[in-house]
Amino acid sequence: GKKRVSQETFDDAVKENMDDFGMSREDAVKDAMEQFEMQGCDLSNIVTSTAGCTGEDHPIVASSKKLVDAVKDGNRDGILVEIQALTASVPGDPEGKTMAGNAGVVEAGAEALGKMSTDGEVCAEVLKLMLLLITGNEHNRDKLKAPLSHPGIASIAEVLNALPDDAAVQEAGFRLTKTAATKSESIKASFMEYNGLAPMKAALQQHLDSPEVVKNVGATMRTVTNADDWSTMVSKVFDTSKDIAKGGMLPLVYAAMRRHEDDPEVLQELIGGLKGCSVQDDIVKAILNDGGLSNAIAALKRHMQHPGLASRSMLFFGNLAENDDAKKILCQGEALGLMLTAMQMHERSAMVMRAGFTAFASMALRMPDNVERMMEAGASRVILDGMRVHAGQPELNRQAMIAIRNMVVRCPEFKDAFRAEGAEELIVAARDTHLKCADAAFDCLRDLGCEYGGLGDLAGKGKYSAYVTCDESLVKSKTAQANAGSSMVTWEEEEES
Repeated sequence: GKKRVSQETFDDAVKENMDDFGMSREDAVKDAMEQFEMQGCDLSNIVTSTAGCTGEDHPIVASSKKLVDAVKDGNRDGILVEIQALTASVPGDPEGKTMAGNAGVVEAGAEALGKMSTDGEVCAEVLKLMLLLITGNEHNRDKLKAPLSHPGIASIAEVLNALPDDAAVQEAGFRLTKTAATKSESIKASFMEYNGLAPMKAALQQHLDSPEVVKNVGATMRTVTNADDWSTMVSKVFDTSKDIAKGGMLPLVYAAMRRHEDDPEVLQELIGGLKGCSVQDDIVKAILNDGGLSNAIAALKRHMQHPGLASRSMLFFGNLAENDDAKKILCQGEALGLMLTAMQMHERSAMVMRAGFTAFASMALRMPDNVERMMEAGASRVILDGMRVHAGQPELNRQAMIAIRNMVVRCPEFKDAFRAEGAEELIVAARDTHLKCADAAFDCLRDLGCEYGGLGDLAGKGKYSAYVTCDESLVKSKTAQANAGSSMVTWEEEEES
């Protein structure tokens, strides 16, 4: 990533501009920003509103310094007073989070959790403040990765283990962990290394009746099993998924799903967690045998109108359908009909349609009997209608093409039906619009018996390939491949455009 400069270095540059060149404070700040940006610096951690100012500290900075001192002194009342002050003042200042972060509040919060790990009230308030400061502020979030010997996220895991009976601490701690671990491989890994599985299990056992605790445990489970950090080439997410699935967590999730069967917000997070754990055939078989799939189907049936739950359910089905037994159960049972109904209900939601297409692709793969059932149920029309409605969504169209290809490659008798409904025109339009769709379009057009461009040996390597950037080949640019649309890309949390 880009290099950063410290607040002190930036302030010195502003002061130099003012003292040596007679600039106004505003011009001095602007010039300093331009100079550092020309050097390739990331200034997201810099507060500009106070740079070059003299006199008393900004109120947020003053409260932050008092909090840091209170933590050092173990002053319980002082900690609570300053947390209250920062909680009230930070949201109202666009640079408030950065000011507090630069003053050491995140590190002080982690220290306070260690010093006062038996004080539920203090720990809950500290966790809430830390969440406020890291939300939408990557610089503050990154402070939870340090120091390497005992990162801030370790203190969060430890306090969750230390106060399993305190619902407020559990809710705040898992809410913070979920936010911190999103798109951060090191935070995901550190949380698990510091025994993060134990408090997840304990929370579902001891706070089963609390929807907020259960929801945030599910969200944390989903986040730590989601490989969404593309800044690293190595991930422990697969190991984490196995550890959670084989560590006694799944039966607790099933019990939570039954307890909160009327709450779609809770259910969608728990189903997301199950999806993240469905990474091995033995785990999938256990989920099928122990009620995980039946619980998810029941949730979809009960809350089909909820787009988030519908999309998470179908992503879960798609993962399960890597197993041939699961493919048959999904397609021959009631799941297929529920999926089609949900997709028709949420046709305008790219999130739902994309998830459904992904599941269809897995369910159809190497399963001619399933394809016949899907065609009878009207899956082809739902797929093509979705492509029409969402022509501007590259990943959605790519998944639709993969589904179509999997449906016709072993059932060529259905090619005519797809072509008659306008598949060729939609696929060509998506190919010509989205680079990401080029390779899937090539394969899909070929297997439909359509003109597919005649790329020959250049298939997957031409200038319109999803797997190359400019003149780089697949071998030279694996990162570009991933970002352009490899099957490992996790897109389910993207907001609809």
